[in-house]
Amino acid sequence: MEWLKCGTEFIVADVIRWREPIWKPQPRKSKKPPTMIGHRIITGQISKIDRYGWVHIQVAACTVTPLPRWWHPIKPLEVGLLIRRRREKIGQGRVDRLPWSDESARAAIVGSRFLRK
Repeated sequence: MEWLKCGTEFIVADVIRWREPIWKPQPRKSKKPPTMIGHRIITGQISKIDRYGWVHIQVAACTVTPLPRWWHPIKPLEVGLLIRRRREKIGQGRVDRLPWSDESARAAIVGSRFLRK
């Protein structure tokens, strides 16, 4: 599979892949700084982008890489799970997307005046 770099320029129905950090769970009012315990590479299809900047993604695959100093197992996200992330936060993880079988159709959708970002 060939992945294309897209940053935050993705639309509904795109299949995207990005990397995000996993943080150690903490009590709500903890004074300690957050501790990163690993990374998660998520692949999923965008099902909805709402007007408030949230992207709704159905998980297709998830791999977890714990940091060497973290000894507890970290569970990956379940396949089929619907997750919600901010567009800007996804864009920080170097987003790649799968090319469509007909890229001219995607270009027509992106160029449409009815597409909301």
